[in-house]
Amino acid sequence: MKKVLLFTIALMLSLVALAGQYRNFRATAYIMAGDVNRIGTVENWEKSYAEFSKNLKLDKVYIETFRDMTYSEDKALEAAIKFFRSKGIQISGGITYNWRGGVRQRWESFCYSNPEHLAIIKDVIERTAALFDEIVLDDYYFTNCKDDLCIEAKGDQSWGEFRSDLLDRVARDYIVGPAHKVNPKCKVIVKYPNWYDHFYGLGFDLKRGPFTFDGVYTGTETRDHTSEQHLQAYESYGIIRYFENIRPQHNFGGWVDTGGASYPDLFAEQLWLTLLAKTPEITLFNYSGMTRPFRTIDRPWAKYGPTLDLDDLRAESAKRGVTEPTWGRVAEYAYQKIDAVLGALGNPKSIPAYKPFNAEGEEFLHNYMGMAGLPVEIVPEFPTEGNMVLLTEAAAADPNILAKMKAHLKKGGDIMVTSGFYAAMQDKGIKGIFEMQATGRKALIDTVVTAGPFGNRGPALKTEVPMTIPVFTYFTNDSWEMISTLDYGNGWPLLHHSVYSEGNIYVWIIPDNHSHLYALPAPALNLIRKTASRDLEVYMEGPSQVSFFNYDNGTFAVHSFHNEPVEVSFVLTRGNSLSDIASGAQINGEKRAFTPVNGHPREDRQETVVKVTVPPHSFRAFRIQ
Repeated sequence: MKKVLLFTIALMLSLVALAGQYRNFRATAYIMAGDVNRIGTVENWEKSYAEFSKNLKLDKVYIETFRDMTYSEDKALEAAIKFFRSKGIQISGGITYNWRGGVRQRWESFCYSNPEHLAIIKDVIERTAALFDEIVLDDYYFTNCKDDLCIEAKGDQSWGEFRSDLLDRVARDYIVGPAHKVNPKCKVIVKYPNWYDHFYGLGFDLKRGPFTFDGVYTGTETRDHTSEQHLQAYESYGIIRYFENIRPQHNFGGWVDTGGASYPDLFAEQLWLTLLAKTPEITLFNYSGMTRPFRTIDRPWAKYGPTLDLDDLRAESAKRGVTEPTWGRVAEYAYQKIDAVLGALGNPKSIPAYKPFNAEGEEFLHNYMGMAGLPVEIVPEFPTEGNMVLLTEAAAADPNILAKMKAHLKKGGDIMVTSGFYAAMQDKGIKGIFEMQATGRKALIDTVVTAGPFGNRGPALKTEVPMTIPVFTYFTNDSWEMISTLDYGNGWPLLHHSVYSEGNIYVWIIPDNHSHLYALPAPALNLIRKTASRDLEVYMEGPSQVSFFNYDNGTFAVHSFHNEPVEVSFVLTRGNSLSDIASGAQINGEKRAFTPVNGHPREDRQETVVKVTVPPHSFRAFRIQ
């Protein structure tokens, strides 16, 4: 009996230890080799982590062994491993395969054609695999090398062909293979960066890489959209979902840093969107950076009660004895807010956007769509389930795309294609489905008009800024405009409809500047969202720059990137009200007549519209009642 009792107590204690700091994800931090060497001893780690943990508690750390041609010293590594194990914190290894920082280029990779570099790469992984059962490669495992060795080895291949073959071979023969030989239990994970639409040109092959390695990690650092990459915040969600769809259950986490975080809300937003994508783990880069005080700047939206309440954060910090809260403290506060709702949200259920492996075209457009309120999720195979499929220009790279489209339409499915896709396919057979013409001309427009399925037209509405769109023409009555654009007495389609067999095809004309999608008036965005959301039981109405995240259990979340509160509506195909998951408050809706989109039959029923207000730079989560 005594042995059974002791075993039960031990089991309960182990379960508590596994529970972690949060209910729905693991909180981790990446420790760079320079910090491993700088801190150096168990005693110094005790001092460092005592202060660190007042701001942020961790479930796990990645301890780096190599970066910038610098190895972590053996004694320093031993001390770091010993310390974190003593605290019950999981440990894994980290490697950054970059060559001498930046000398000729901002980021300078190894030369994977150079035997001396390959020897270093193999030595680093073997040393690391001897210490850790899991290793993550920071996202420098790409190549931009154009030295004479690579030029000669490339021959007549394109840089993308040469580099992707080269890195896959190096991954197998010099990284994953040697790691498994040293430590058969070792799992080698490649962290992919945020620039997924440019991967192939620098050697990241998403058709092979996620399977050559034991899994992937995801860079969700969207930072500030005004910085050099101009990434849209929705990507912090969308890229997690994309990599998860490539190899399900082998996308092990999201990775965020404080780079470009001009205000703490922007940093927190990246954390929230990463976790709304249902990643099991989130890593902060890096340990040292999380010890620095966050930037205190004027936040005009503070008076509206955003999710990141810095007054509350500082009050909580003071109770912990923290006089100057750090970026780590911002992270923990953000984690607590999102953890309170994550458990209620099911699996993401989104509008599938087909992007063949390594295909190019309308780069990063999916993220602009997400910022315009469409819950878009990139998939690497043409969907065989569901009714709606979204095709951007990248999908034209599939040589069998027309056959797949026709089969989908014949079974009654809908397809929404972008103007870029149609233009790429107009001389490749798409006119056998229906005929438009990408004229090559441009139009500067400032007005849009929406039309219903029975000829009723809305008022002329101004766009927030004039925008340039590609001009498409069509045969009257073979197809018809759902949203028209106007300028000086002339007009062109923005959303267009035609039928094929039992299905519908919609063409969405994309502005030359993708961010001008945000300048469209709400009624135009509402019709685009409604048309694309055939498989969802709820869609959003309202302005752009509010992202919508749908789940398969009757729940959803929204995040506003506005600087002031914004009112949005949710249109429900079932249910009469919503409950706020965080507060439990119930919000009743109003009934209105259901209006179908073009191509769908009229139905004599009603739908429910629920209006809510979302604070600036904040999220809310709801359950349909």
